[in-house]
Amino acid sequence: MSEFIISAHAMCRQSPIDASLCAQDSQVVIEDKTHTTRVGVRGVAAESFLKRQGMIVPDQPNQAEYSENGLIVLRLSRTEFWLIDVAQSHQAALEALERQALSEEGVYRLYCQHSHALFELKGEYSAEMFAKLCGVDLSHGAFAAQSIAQTSVARVNAIVVNTSLSAQRSDNYLILSDVSSAEHLWDALLDASQEF
Repeated sequence: MSEFIISAHAMCRQSPIDASLCAQDSQVVIEDKTHTTRVGVRGVAAESFLKRQGMIVPDQPNQAEYSENGLIVLRLSRTEFWLIDVAQSHQAALEALERQALSEEGVYRLYCQHSHALFELKGEYSAEMFAKLCGVDLSHGAFAAQSIAQTSVARVNAIVVNTSLSAQRSDNYLILSDVSSAEHLWDALLDASQEF
C-alpha cells in the first residue's frame, strides 16, 4: 500500500462527467477539472509538514492560499489540508510531497483525488447562478476571495472555494463534491447556468 501514490498516476484518472455536455451559450463557464492533481494531508503535524515543504499555508480554517501558477492550498480545518494543482504544473512536486508524507509522524494522507470531483466556474454571473443552488451567499460582498464554504450545492455536500482575484472583479470558483454525486451536480450547474 505504501506505493499507492495518487499523484503519480495522472494518466489513469477518469471522470464520470461527459465534458461535451457544456453550456455553450451561457456567460458562466463550467469546466470539469476532476483529472487535475489533488493531494490531501491531515494530522497534528500536517501544517508544519507543509511549511517545511515550502508551501504557503492559510492561517485559519476555511481559507485558501493560491498562486497564479495554479497551486491552491485549502485549509479545511485546523489539521486538514488539500493541495490542488489546477494548472497541472506541479505534478512532480506533489508526487514528492505525497511520498514524503508516508514517513512523517502525525501526518496522514487523504485520498481526495479519487473521492471528489472538481469543477471550476468562471464568469461575471457565477455568484448569481449559485444563488439558485446554494443557501449560502457566495457573492463578492459576502464571500471574499480565498474563502471556503463547506456547504450544500444542489442538495449535494460540497466545498466551494472563491478563487477570484481580489484586485479585479473576476468571479471564479472551485467546487469539490463526492464523486458519486458528480453527475447530478454537473447537470444542476449546467441547468442553472442557462439563465445567464
